[in-house]
Formats: sequence, C-alpha cells, structure tokens
Amino acid sequence: MRATNGRSILMRVIGGFLLIASAGMFMVHTAMATNGPANDRPTRENALKTEKKLAQAMRTNDGDGFCHLVDPDWAVVSGIGDFSDGLGKRESICAAMKAGTWTRKTYEPDFANARVRVYGNIATVTFTLSASGTSDHKDWSVKEVQTDVLKWEDGGWKCVLTHETNVRGTLVE
Repeated sequence: MRATNGRSILMRVIGGFLLIASAGMFMVHTAMATNGPANDRPTRENALKTEKKLAQAMRTNDGDGFCHLVDPDWAVVSGIGDFSDGLGKRESICAAMKAGTWTRKTYEPDFANARVRVYGNIATVTFTLSASGTSDHKDWSVKEVQTDVLKWEDGGWKCVLTHETNVRGTLVE
C-alpha cells in the first residue's frame, strides 16, 4: 500500500509540475503574441509607419527604399488628372529616381494631422504635403492633399494607389 501511496504522490508531483510548466508556456506564448513580431497585423500605427518610410525615401531620393514599399501594380492619379494604370509605373519611377531624373528637393508631409483608416487588410492614409523637385530636368513645386491606399500582404504594407489633389494655385512648373 505504501508503494502505491508513494507512486501516487510522485504522480501528483509530476502532474502538478506539468500543469505549471504548461501554464507557464501558455503565458509566455500569449505575451509573445501580444508584444512580438508573431502578432504583426494591420494597424493604424504600422500603416502610418509605412507611410513615413515612403516619405523618407521620397525626401532622400532613395529609389530602392521607395520601390520596396510600392506594390508592382501601383497606380497613380496625379494632381493634374493624369492616370496610370500601374503597368510599368513603379519600374519607370524607380529607374528615374535611380538615374536622378525624378528627384525631390523637398517632401514635407503633415502626418500629425493625417487621417489613417484600416479596413481589414486595406488602409487609407490621407495627408497634406508640400513638395518640390525635378521631373525630366524640369523644376516644379506644389502643395497637395494625398491619399495612399495600402495593402497588407506577407506581414507588411505596400502602397497600391496614390491619389494626389493639387491645392488650387500652388503648382509651379
């Protein structure tokens, strides 16, 4: 009887240890899911962070950084009404940035007052900005309202559409 009782006590100790270990592993896993990269999901914060990275790439004329954040099917509705359906737009802008024929002298977005909305795996980021630069060796400057549509895919945001609206009377070419 004593052996059975001793075995019973041993089984209870092992069972208790396993229960505590399981609970601890669950708590660690839950904490990692809440705070760690495993929980990356579409949020207003990471959409705005991506938009800030795009702005930094534009401001510094970083073609690789810009192109990394723009979807291959990216389209643009320009402030003067031009529309590109995305076919080759990204590649042509990236090539022009790298060649120095499409540059930004200034690119100053107002993210403090940006409107950021997330709809599942789609986000919109609307903000005002002042920009100046050179396109095809012609200087220009403008104030505009811009909305970027971002798509969440493979754990990150990519810009799929940029819609620019020039503020009346500010475009200088």
